[in-house]
Amino acid sequence: MDITLSNTPAIFLGIWCVRKLGIQEYDWLGRNNKDSIWSWEIFKCHRRFGTFCYARFLLGVHFLTGFFIMNAFLIPPKHFFPISRLLLWFAFGNIGFKEGYEDVRTWNTVERKDNPVEGRHRWLVVAILFTEALIAYKYRYGTGNLQFVPTPFYVWAPWALVALVCFAFWLYLRFVYEGRTKKYIEAGEGKRTAKAGSKQKTK
Repeated sequence: MDITLSNTPAIFLGIWCVRKLGIQEYDWLGRNNKDSIWSWEIFKCHRRFGTFCYARFLLGVHFLTGFFIMNAFLIPPKHFFPISRLLLWFAFGNIGFKEGYEDVRTWNTVERKDNPVEGRHRWLVVAILFTEALIAYKYRYGTGNLQFVPTPFYVWAPWALVALVCFAFWLYLRFVYEGRTKKYIEAGEGKRTAKAGSKQKTK
């Protein structure tokens, strides 16, 4: 019910609004102008792949803390607190995602040298998320409907396996992959050297 009647229609509505209003679309996977899924930049750039996984993790923390805090403080679902929290996160999330995307987009370009990407809002988002998580953890006993039972193997094992595979693939992209991306200074080194050589020839 949640996925079919709420999340999916909202996603398509959001995409339609973004395109209708001409707002910038974030290509996190690097799919633009690519022929196949194997040519997507996310499978070739450790920075893009790592940021994508990091953002998915933070989104998971965001959704979980929303439920756990309501449970810990016995806040009813129709209370104004959940709505106001989501409105605040809408503002924080927009700025944080903007910084993260610009960081990924300009990581291996010379543009990054003259246009540094700020990270203050991303750090603020992470700090608030983990503060919420600590609050939910502190008041976990004796409130709400939490049941402290061991997590079944079929629940934690797939999550652990996916996390391990993702981390291993990030290590491969970062240290082994021959076409791995480099910082803008290294990427632009060849251009600067070529310009310097042409100036010497001109002299």
